[in-house]
Amino acid sequence: MSVTPLPRGSTPQYTLLAQELLRGIGAGDYPLGSLLPTEAELCKRYAVSRITARAAVRELQTRGLVSRHPGIGTRIESVQTRTEFVHVSESVDAILQSAQATRFKVLRQGEVVADAALAAELHCAEGQSFLVAEGLRTREGAPPQCHARLYFPMVYSRVTEHLDGHPGSVMLLLERLFGVRLEEMRQTISAANLRAAEARVLQAKPREAALQTRRWHLGENGRLHMMGVSLYPQDRYSYALRMRRQNNASTEER
Repeated sequence: MSVTPLPRGSTPQYTLLAQELLRGIGAGDYPLGSLLPTEAELCKRYAVSRITARAAVRELQTRGLVSRHPGIGTRIESVQTRTEFVHVSESVDAILQSAQATRFKVLRQGEVVADAALAAELHCAEGQSFLVAEGLRTREGAPPQCHARLYFPMVYSRVTEHLDGHPGSVMLLLERLFGVRLEEMRQTISAANLRAAEARVLQAKPREAALQTRRWHLGENGRLHMMGVSLYPQDRYSYALRMRRQNNASTEER
């Protein structure tokens, strides 16, 4: 078996491997009903770890392309890929890494002074100034994934020099540029409808159903690093939360 190492760069190895497997499925290398190579074979062929191979196969599974069967293998269930991104959340780091296969395209940016409504949303005082960047998160070969508005305290204004075309998480970019650290992330998810201007840049229909996320990226003592509001057309994003129950040993009075 020939070895084809994956390129090294900012894109995670599991994403590159998933893309390579998607290409193979689309090209007919893995016909409907056939089995993917085992994790061990993927590790050897692409010079990756088992963790990477497992994560890549999980990405195909969340897209409905494969099913896993203990003792049998990973079977191809569909050869038609979906543009929908299914995000399985296990940790803050998983959320940050989920953006690695996308780029941020700036549409406009400027300064805004928080009025009462914006101050309530940003959890700040009225009159505080923020840098706001509006743009699209894009994936190669697919319609824009979402429309996003990002708010930054003015101390991070230099980030504007690096935003347009930036691959991956903007929060990780802040950490690298300013030496800060994300300590906590808070998120809300709600239903929305796309307005005409949003639908136009997203290549969607006005009033189409959408998923809206709000994320507050906080540092030490709850300091706000960034707040983002993102709109995803209904067929481009799913959110799955994986949780485990803690096994806390109970104590008894004696």
